[in-house]
Parts: sequence; C-alpha cells; structure tokens
Amino acid sequence: MKKKLLYKKIVTIITCVFIGITFIPAVIVTSYSKDLNQNNTNYSVNRKTIMLTGFWDPTGQMISQFSNDPELNPDGWKGENWADLGYDIYSYFPKPGEYTGMFEVDYQDTWEDFWGVTEQIKPFAIISFGAGAGPWEIEYNARNLDSWINDDEPPYKPTPNPPDDTVPVNYVRHSTLPVQQIADAINEENLLEAWVDWEGDPGRYLCEYIAYLGMWYQSIHNQSGDANPCKLAGFIHVNAGILVEDAKIASEITLRETIEYLSLINNPPELPNISGPTNGRFRETYEYTISAIDPEGDNVYYWIEWFDDCPGVFWDGPYESGEEIKVSNTWEEQGTYTISVRAKDSNGAISDTATLTITMPKSRYLSYKIFEKFKERFPFLFQIIQ
Repeated sequence: MKKKLLYKKIVTIITCVFIGITFIPAVIVTSYSKDLNQNNTNYSVNRKTIMLTGFWDPTGQMISQFSNDPELNPDGWKGENWADLGYDIYSYFPKPGEYTGMFEVDYQDTWEDFWGVTEQIKPFAIISFGAGAGPWEIEYNARNLDSWINDDEPPYKPTPNPPDDTVPVNYVRHSTLPVQQIADAINEENLLEAWVDWEGDPGRYLCEYIAYLGMWYQSIHNQSGDANPCKLAGFIHVNAGILVEDAKIASEITLRETIEYLSLINNPPELPNISGPTNGRFRETYEYTISAIDPEGDNVYYWIEWFDDCPGVFWDGPYESGEEIKVSNTWEEQGTYTISVRAKDSNGAISDTATLTITMPKSRYLSYKIFEKFKERFPFLFQIIQ
C-alpha cells in the first residue's frame, strides 16, 4: 500500500491540471491499468455492467466471486450474465488483510482507480461497500466535503479537494439505489439487520469519498441520450463482525433488488424521426429514413404501418440506438396516407407513435384512370400506340 512520495506528488499535479481543464474528471493514465486485470476480458456488447467496490473486510471477501483477478478470486469470475438476469457484474477491492492493489485505503489511489474502472466498463449501476457500524446500513447521503479525515499517506487529503468543483462545498448527493426495497428484502430473510440511514452521512473518510464519487458519476451519466448511461449508484456500510457467508448472501440480495428495480425504470426510446417525400405518384416506390434514440443506449426495433391496419414491418431489428434505417413503399392508389412508426427497446419499452402524411396528387390519379379506360375500350389502338 505504501507509495513513494514523489509518485503521489506527480499524481496530484496531473489531477489538478485535468480538473482545471474540465469539470468532468479526466482519467489519469497510470499503472492502475495493470491492476484492473481487464486485458483478458471480453466485454459483452449485449449486456450492461454493474460495478461493485469494497474496502475493508468483509466487503471485499463477500463480493470476490465477481472479481476477474485470479489472485483475489482463484475460483474464477462468476459475474457473466449473473443469475441469468442480463447483467455482467464486476467487483474491485484491495487484497483482504493487506489492502494493497485496487482501491487501497488512500484518497489518490481511490480517485485514480474509480475513474479508471468506470472508463473501462462504463457501469450501468454502481454499488460500493465499506466497513462501518452496519449491520447493513444503506447510506442515503454523501457530501462534497473539503474537510476529510486523513488517510495514511501524504498528501493525506483528497486531490482535488473538494472532489467535485461543479457544486458548492458540502453539497449533498443522494443514493439512487432502491434503498428501502433492499433493506426490506434482506430483513425478510432474517439474516441480519438492514436499514436506511436517511439523515446521517457515511463519515468523512474513504467510505463517504467513494460514496460521493459513485453518486457523482451517476449524475453525470444520467442524461437523456448518454451513450453509456449510469442509472443507479449508492453506498452500504457493512459491520466488520458479520460472517462472510452472511454478507455474501446480503450482497446478492442487494444485487437482485437493484436489477429488478432497473427493469422498472427503463425508459422507452424517444419519438422516432421520419423523413422522406410527402407528395408523389402512386405506383412509384419512395424511400424513407427512420431513426430513434434510446435513453439507455439499448438496441431499437421498429413497427411501421404504411396506412391504417396495414403493417409494413413487424418489430424489425435490432438496430443501434440512433442508427438511421432505410425503408420503402409503393402506394397503389391515389389518396392521402399516414406512415406510423413506433420504436421498442431491447427491454420491451415502446415509444409514442410518430407519423408522416403522404398525399398522391388527384390530377395524376385522374390521368391514370382515363388512360386505363382508354386501354380497356380501344385495345387495338393501344397496341398501335405501343
């Protein structure tokens, strides 16, 4: 866990420079990339990720099954499509007992590792754990402090300090986890006492620091249209005296409740965009461009009706969020038609209906009918004309 003072000073300088440039933290390129142990991991493009972090025992031990570091988890990573719930789970924590490696008990190390991990796995949700009074204390608040308890290595305080310069000092962010649902589900198991700390704080040390980072990251990546959204983030204090097996069960319940809640807050795609000709000749083919953006970046399917009760495409897809697709149609008769398009994401949420009105000129219709009648009445002359 010991670092050279020179290294810490260099990291401090680099961090300050980047924070001065932009209010969203830049990822500092250091040796943490080796610690992440992601070189042999193939991330699924079809599943979102959930990030778990721990500090002191038993918080690392209870989430070790989700680590892909063979030193921390010699039994192998169990997070791929965990419990067939559609999410890949990754955990990061220091080596139990020694507290070296990832997320050491050090502000600068925690800062570097946090932004490094989130840049790599782009978590859809973040759950952080730390040792505290517990037994399973789900923290609701985290503060943007400029006065912290010293860590064990100089410069002792966070860099930058306060960590978030986009809001005032002492600004409070809140957990977006389903905190009460988690507490209720754990208490139903009569395993240990779980409760929500609605009024307190995580304690001005590394626990509150990483709690704030997670909630801050979630607020940054919770905007509509974010290519890599983060919907939930929060922190839980676990009593150090809890048996590892009980803590593991409680952490799995926490995960299940979080994933179930994620399925309920999924947003549908935005109203589809339709562009193309609005006037034309019947019996000619016209092309239209359709696209829709999903707020969570999910793949999109389309239902297209060329006019009432005439579906042209039945949930065609999948397409990437925002990807433009080309569709075409031919109208056989003169008239006014309405193209209707709905978009559905891969979780089943359906957008409102977008429409585009197309008109076939009456004059062209009449000319066509006159020509058809002439052809029927004077077939011999029609052959001569041909």
